[in-house]
Amino acid sequence: MRYVKGESRGQTTLFPQSLEAYVDADHPIRVIDAFIDRLDTVELGFSKALTAETGRKPYNPKDLLKLFIYGYLNQITSTRRLEKECQRNVEVMWLMRRLVPDFKTIADFRKDNSEAIRSSCKAFIVFCKQAGLVSGNLVAIDGSKFRAAGSRDQSLNRNQLNRQIKGLEQRIQTYINRLEDGEAEVDLDADRVQAALDYLREEHAQLEADEAAMDATGRNQYCRTEPEATIMRSGRDGKILGYNAQSAVDVETGLIVAHDLVQDSTDNRQLKAMVDEVEETLGAPPKEVLADAGYSNGEQIAEVQEKGVIVGVPSNRATNNQGGYQRSAFTYDEDQDVYICPAGEALKRTTKSTKDKLYLYSRTGCSSCALQAKCTKADKRWVSRHFYEEALNRANAHATPTRMTRRMACVEAPFGTLKRFMTHGRFRCWGKKAAGGELSLGILSYNLLRATNMLGVAGMLAVLETG
Repeated sequence: MRYVKGESRGQTTLFPQSLEAYVDADHPIRVIDAFIDRLDTVELGFSKALTAETGRKPYNPKDLLKLFIYGYLNQITSTRRLEKECQRNVEVMWLMRRLVPDFKTIADFRKDNSEAIRSSCKAFIVFCKQAGLVSGNLVAIDGSKFRAAGSRDQSLNRNQLNRQIKGLEQRIQTYINRLEDGEAEVDLDADRVQAALDYLREEHAQLEADEAAMDATGRNQYCRTEPEATIMRSGRDGKILGYNAQSAVDVETGLIVAHDLVQDSTDNRQLKAMVDEVEETLGAPPKEVLADAGYSNGEQIAEVQEKGVIVGVPSNRATNNQGGYQRSAFTYDEDQDVYICPAGEALKRTTKSTKDKLYLYSRTGCSSCALQAKCTKADKRWVSRHFYEEALNRANAHATPTRMTRRMACVEAPFGTLKRFMTHGRFRCWGKKAAGGELSLGILSYNLLRATNMLGVAGMLAVLETG
């Protein structure tokens, strides 16, 4: 048979004399090495960045950070697999200078340095800003759900908790009754009944502890293995136990300039926080911000607009369900603070809803109006006005279909890449703080890859050398 044949395994081979020969001059791994070497690990707050004069020498935080970035770029997030790569992968041998830390050391680095890793992520964006690679003029914001390391099977809401407590109390009472009536039951094994009763009481005590934890945090759900995680809806995945990852992407370059990990299952309270993150990282607020309707929050939009930022967010408000004229058919008179209906009558402000942040305007006598059939079936017509009506209208007007399409194309693609990096969107670290550090690792890896794709390896290395 005519096949391409390999060499004999007994053939003597002359390998290169150094690891340097295994890594091409334009290999992306050189960008990782060059950027991490620039970082001041002491200033960033990495543990063991300062070493003691005595005792066993620790691994350099720079080496472990390089290993993780290489791992995330190659979809290797398991610390045991990273340890194996140090032993068999010549690229990793070059990057780590043949160091082989054990998996526990690697895992502890990721767990214990979440804030420092996030600061490193910011440091890269600051470097890109100084090098002219990112402007931050137009920023798109979005959120995506990431699964927590804990299992949803270990979580429950308050209704489930109450049902389980009630059921356990009934079973406990049943066993108590059997013990009290033990003399009437010939085959009763009192020891086994007592053991079952003790087990049920332990479960009841655990449920009471879960209830106390809910009360302490002011939440209606709780997970025993990961208390900070939240049950939330995640598109096609249905309900998951996880966190809401927020990102702000520079539309011109596709770089993620700010990020955060929150427990809120919705995005409507995250707009201002993300704009503040962008401002903190880049030194100035963006000129324009785009977000989807999930960020429609009049108070937050108004606060961002006060910074001089142009906000584009589609309105996400209830429509008129009275079946007649929509609110747009009513003209607002700002001087008199009234709405003028299509018939020319004035609707005066009568009350307000602090919960919904709405002013309510109304008038009576609609039964005698010639336009009643087109307006309302009742004798009284109501029209609402949001506390931040003008801010919402400006944001909605700026959220044109073209801008929203551009926002979607820019901000949603990075999440797909991140979830591919990070075990299909599931954290390996337990707890919100550690999971946030893991998210920062993925984003730093993504940004390095994105910048390298933009400039090429040679161009990126040149910027790093001169920056």
